[in-house]
Amino acid sequence: MNRIIKFLLMVFLCFTNILLAQKGYEVVAKVTTQAPDMSGIAVSSDNRIFLGFPRHADNHKQFALAEWVNGKPVPFPSDDYVYPSDKPCKEWLVSPHGMYIDQNDILWVLDDGKRSGQKEIPVGAAKVVAIDIKSKKIIHSLVIDKPVLSDDAHYNDLRVDLTHGKNGTVYIANSGFGERYSLVVIDVATGTAKEVLLNHYSTSPDPGFMCFLEGKPLIYNFKKQTFPNGGADGLALSPDSRKLYWTTISGRKLYSLPTDLLSDLTAREQQLKDAIKCEGEHPACDGLAEDESGTIYFGAFEQQSIISRNNDGSYKLLARDSENFVWPDGLAYRNGYVYVTLGQWNRLPGFNSGQDLRKPPYLIVKIKVDN
Repeated sequence: MNRIIKFLLMVFLCFTNILLAQKGYEVVAKVTTQAPDMSGIAVSSDNRIFLGFPRHADNHKQFALAEWVNGKPVPFPSDDYVYPSDKPCKEWLVSPHGMYIDQNDILWVLDDGKRSGQKEIPVGAAKVVAIDIKSKKIIHSLVIDKPVLSDDAHYNDLRVDLTHGKNGTVYIANSGFGERYSLVVIDVATGTAKEVLLNHYSTSPDPGFMCFLEGKPLIYNFKKQTFPNGGADGLALSPDSRKLYWTTISGRKLYSLPTDLLSDLTAREQQLKDAIKCEGEHPACDGLAEDESGTIYFGAFEQQSIISRNNDGSYKLLARDSENFVWPDGLAYRNGYVYVTLGQWNRLPGFNSGQDLRKPPYLIVKIKVDN
């Protein structure tokens, strides 16, 4: 009997893998130990996978950052740094969101500093942390302080440009917990931060935005939120670091700015506004990823798909799964694959009259792309 059960189980797993392969992706991880689901993801040059577990929707007591090792999440870089603490907020990760690994395999983590149930973002909680993944040493901790810091800000995604500034420049998308939407620029060498394009049309939700989520039509309403929404969210950096792209989570326009101008902390606001380029429409999405050829990858939450945009502005469907691609969230490209954290943020109680509709496990998949 045991042999029969094992045989049937093996057949089932083989059949499941065939179906997943037909859908165009491979499951690399199933996460069940955290609440809520993971968001940010970054992949190193040797395919090490790092995951962020923010606390803005659920003030959980588990670790906030982990490396996926041998089929399980391992706190990274240390327990002391990623579990909740009574220490000053600048000394531990409060709520990591966007993540990025630069060309030197340095892991950059964006801590939005927000915990569910707490209106205030304490000084020191919102920051950008750079970690050497080989030594596990923190080499930069750039605190976002007032007047740039706002309790209504949601620091969502980041990119690191090593071609501007003595030690590089960080670009941050602020999608807003309140009605405050912008980009933030930080000079790594000095830690000086500047907020730009505050509540500009390019960083704000589109008026009257509506979308379909799991077949249900929904309309953006800040005062009565029924799905994840906000302003500037996904970021992508061109291969030569000369152009930054961004999207809004409640919008369908792709915008860009030259980094020569954006990285200049002395540039006037009107100069930035005049230089913004609309790059056309895109599928409504959360996170972005980019590769060395300039292709940008989108997690299209309405179509429950992963889509690529080529340099000529054309789009291509890479993978689709109406059952598992509930809310494609964090994306990362590495070595010919796009990695995606498949969140279920639209199923949170706050969007569903107090009902928690999430169904663990939370998947991480990778998709082979043709460059």
